[in-house]
Amino acid sequence: MIKRFSIYLLFALLAFVSCNPEDKGGESDGGDSQFPKNWTVNGTVKGDDGKPIVGVVVSDGLTCVKTDSKGYYALEVDLSGDLQTTLQYIFVSTPSGYAAPKKEGHAIFWEWLKDHPKNAEGKITGVDFTLNKIANPDRFTIYIFGDPQPRKSNSNWTESSGFHSLDICADMYKDMKEYAATMTDRPVYGIGLGDIVHQDLSLLPNYRSGMSGTGITTYNVIGNHDQGHVKGLTDEESSKTFEKVMGPTNYSFNLGDLHFLMLDNMMVQKDAYSDECATGLTDDIWKFVQNDLALVPSTASIMVCAHSPMFRQLAGNDRKGPHLSELKSILGRFNRVYAWAGHTHSTFNYYDKNSNVEVHTLGRVTGALWTNEFLSENGTPRGYLVFDYDAGNISWKFKPIFWQTAVHTQAGTDKEPTYEYRDWNYDATGRAVLKTGGYLTDKYQMQVFKPGTYDANDKTIYVNIFLWDEAWKTPTFQLEGSATPSVMERVTESNGKFYRYSYSDWDICAFYASNYSSLKQQWYDDDGTDPSNKKQNCVSIFRYTLNTTDAHGSGTVKVKDRFGKEHTSTITW
Repeated sequence: MIKRFSIYLLFALLAFVSCNPEDKGGESDGGDSQFPKNWTVNGTVKGDDGKPIVGVVVSDGLTCVKTDSKGYYALEVDLSGDLQTTLQYIFVSTPSGYAAPKKEGHAIFWEWLKDHPKNAEGKITGVDFTLNKIANPDRFTIYIFGDPQPRKSNSNWTESSGFHSLDICADMYKDMKEYAATMTDRPVYGIGLGDIVHQDLSLLPNYRSGMSGTGITTYNVIGNHDQGHVKGLTDEESSKTFEKVMGPTNYSFNLGDLHFLMLDNMMVQKDAYSDECATGLTDDIWKFVQNDLALVPSTASIMVCAHSPMFRQLAGNDRKGPHLSELKSILGRFNRVYAWAGHTHSTFNYYDKNSNVEVHTLGRVTGALWTNEFLSENGTPRGYLVFDYDAGNISWKFKPIFWQTAVHTQAGTDKEPTYEYRDWNYDATGRAVLKTGGYLTDKYQMQVFKPGTYDANDKTIYVNIFLWDEAWKTPTFQLEGSATPSVMERVTESNGKFYRYSYSDWDICAFYASNYSSLKQQWYDDDGTDPSNKKQNCVSIFRYTLNTTDAHGSGTVKVKDRFGKEHTSTITW
């Protein structure tokens, strides 16, 4: 009798569970509930074929859960605030092999809770996601870029710059679209590393539209200038305008065996303007990071993307800030961590074979901020990094922007540079053509300076290798007619003999400083004679002093990158 009663009870319980409209499968396969008892938001994650996707991470930007065998999830979210104001959301960390829907060129991986009514119990149900299956998930390319920072072209600031930043951004979109069209065998993504705009948040739709035209799917992080220029806002308040247009500022997604952790590390300071930020993580963001990474296997490689560098800096020290040392510590369990950032407007890469965390800071994609010229602030040309993934194998290279259809604001006057130290000119269509002949291509990975450039009496060859880091080989120089190449010396500091800067950068800054007093005050020391902050701004400079008295000659610089590819450049003088 007891046995029969137990069976009846079991069937009754099963019937109750299956008929409960709020329970869409909230039991893990093991039988123990993996979801909070006091959940307030639930939904499902399914593929475009209608089938549930198991094990997908879903988050409210604080806590994280995985979907069960029915694709169901439930989260305990504080819904007590005005959802129109708080802009709370649920996002899905798209798993490898799937893509979120795309709108205006940007991945839409979240749902605003303000768009979902509460039920009689004060809960929100049916926040569902449909993901599209990727045909070839193990082959893709990512454009990684920082700081496009457009301003309106009729401002006093932009009228005295070399090029209007909106025009330069248009050339960036054109270049990305054309380059992506050559990659027909894989999806192409973009990662914008913040400062999507410069204080003028009304330009965010302009950026969305421009990136949409490239045909690629873009993810973004927020920069300090994406928070406007308003005094008295809290850190949370300052990001709301950006979020309304661009979506969440802390989230994650997966491609191949890479886990992308996208973070807002710009902390607004009390009583300061909203774009005057310190680098670090708030307590809530740090909580999200811990919860997100706890669900990622140690075998994954982590791509940490944020606006400001969080680890090693150009000065040779580690960044200090709230939760940064803790972040580096919990990243220690992963095989490899790539930390990507912009913010400094200079290219800086750091690799230490004894550390699993390596640092990659990218120069401004639209050129040095004060001029919007053809190169960023350490001599790396206007351009972006192209990251290739193929069945677990990764590589990257620098991609110079081929196009300049923009017109110099002082074209045809003595306030337009002569570009003596630029390796290319532009044809009538705006396409870059090398002075040595042929179009500028993605083989352009370094700039070589002939003897006498830095010092008229110096027989030294200098080279700036744009993405060099300690995992590359040391470059060599071989004089024409010489039997063997000579190893070049890395310049670690500027002094009376050595120069740790790109001469192109030095030259263009000297030109603009001579024309605009505001720039002279920004770049030069107190007596206005020495651009001291330009002397130590490039860590990828190498040199070789010729052992010859010949006034003319030629030779070739060769260097093998960290992926085994050899790059060459020939110089004649």
